[in-house]
Amino acid sequence: MYSGGMFSMANNSSQSRARWNRELGGKVAVVTGASRGIGEAIAVALAAEGCRLVLAARSTERLQEIAEGMRLRHSSEVLVVPTDIGDEGQSRALVSAAADHFGTVDILVNNAGMGIFGAMDELHLDDLRHVFAVNFFGPMAALQAAVPIMRGQGGGTIVNVSSIVGRLPQPLGGGYTATKFALHGASGAARAELKRDNIDVVLVCPGLTDTEFSQHSRISVPGAEHRQGERHSLGRGVDPERVGRRTVTAIKKGEREVFITLFDRALVWFAAHFPALLQWVLVYVTRYRRRRFEEGGS
Repeated sequence: MYSGGMFSMANNSSQSRARWNRELGGKVAVVTGASRGIGEAIAVALAAEGCRLVLAARSTERLQEIAEGMRLRHSSEVLVVPTDIGDEGQSRALVSAAADHFGTVDILVNNAGMGIFGAMDELHLDDLRHVFAVNFFGPMAALQAAVPIMRGQGGGTIVNVSSIVGRLPQPLGGGYTATKFALHGASGAARAELKRDNIDVVLVCPGLTDTEFSQHSRISVPGAEHRQGERHSLGRGVDPERVGRRTVTAIKKGEREVFITLFDRALVWFAAHFPALLQWVLVYVTRYRRRRFEEGGS
């Protein structure tokens, strides 16, 4: 009986792999942080491929505007689910709402995230816990809710939007970096664990991107909380639409890890091969960022 059960399981798994494909037309995609920036760009790119969309973020009004644009431009089926991804219960409920409405979940894009600015010895730990809830624990809750659905249908794709700072330290942004290091580690483990279920885990690692991300980052510096809402990123970066298009390509190909620009890839390579030199550079970057922040530069 046991060997027969094993044969049946193997046969079902084989049939599931045969049924599953990465063609995006008609697939159900859940995108968190879809109200702006990279999340909006990924959602729009998926709509252009014919996906049915579930858009999640805290801003209901903005999500409705984006959904209406998709319906008009692509005749997309779109469900809006207001969600605070930092609440694990809401993250799981989001996936359940998607499955209840469309009958399945084929693609989960964990994009929602926030930054935190401040030196490691000065960060308010409550702020750091909140950023971990949004950047790591929320996405993990959504992943855990989505995997049984994907496993039951023979496959799926989980996209975790990380950052190049998941591969190298970021002075005065170490709290944010820590959340992305955690997401990198979890993604690598999940990729290996879910391979037999035909579930791809794609890690997208943008560098500097032209969004409002830094303005929405939490300022966790004693005496400087009033600086919340200012821009603190070093430059503008690439258009989020480029990240969206590249992410869709990665989903189609089942890629493992994605960098957006050659510079991003080169920087990560440099960090891995020349750690001592990188540390020397980071000391000077720290001085520059401190001075810039103290002077109120943007």
